Amino acid sequence: MKNLLLLITFLTTCCAANAQTDSIYVWNKWCAKADSPVLFATANNMVYVTSKTIKATDLAVKSLDWGLMISQPEIKNDTMSFMAMPYPKKSKRMRLTVTNKHSGKIIRTVNFTCEEPPQPIARLGTLKGTDASKKDIIAQNTLRIVFLNSLYSYPYYIKQYTLKTRIAGKDIVIPVKGNKITKEVMNLLEIAPTGVSLDFTDIKASCPDCSPRDLPNMRIWVR
Repeated sequence: MKNLLLLITFLTTCCAANAQTDSIYVWNKWCAKADSPVLFATANNMVYVTSKTIKATDLAVKSLDWGLMISQPEIKNDTMSFMAMPYPKKSKRMRLTVTNKHSGKIIRTVNFTCEEPPQPIARLGTLKGTDASKKDIIAQNTLRIVFLNSLYSYPYYIKQYTLKTRIAGKDIVIPVKGNKITKEVMNLLEIAPTGVSLDFTDIKASCPDCSPRDLPNMRIWVR
């Protein structure tokens, strides 16, 4: 009986420990995949830590490796947040521990991976590729920014662009402030014949904490 009680106590403790570990959630705000522990080199990373069973004020975080630098954590409501910057090398790991602030016990260890975010590029709405039907072109209402083949999702936005084309032997240039397809641009798209190229140039983008930057020109052929 004594052995049975000891076994039950042991199993209960293990289950409680596992449940506590499973209740800790760690994610990068600027990663498009919430459950993927990815950090981005030379880019912004905001890591959030939250738990369903433990107050954020009772948690502490620590970097275990020189390959991961973190800022002083801040707590708002039930969430802890901090900036993280990876300095990865093939021989370096990037591990973060979440501990109980009072006991020092490690509740969870997170192994981060690192990716290099590509340069942002502009897209006309949901269109992909370099050509599209007129029907699909006029169905779009904005220019947006994408990071091709990357999970990086920092909120860049387009501040301006210029649409250039040539129709019936006449060069047409329409400058636009913002990222919307204006009425003037839409009128042009609706009369653009098959085989004409639509050149989006002078594209400038910004983000919440960066200066405007130039994006590559984008050309779409009407088919």
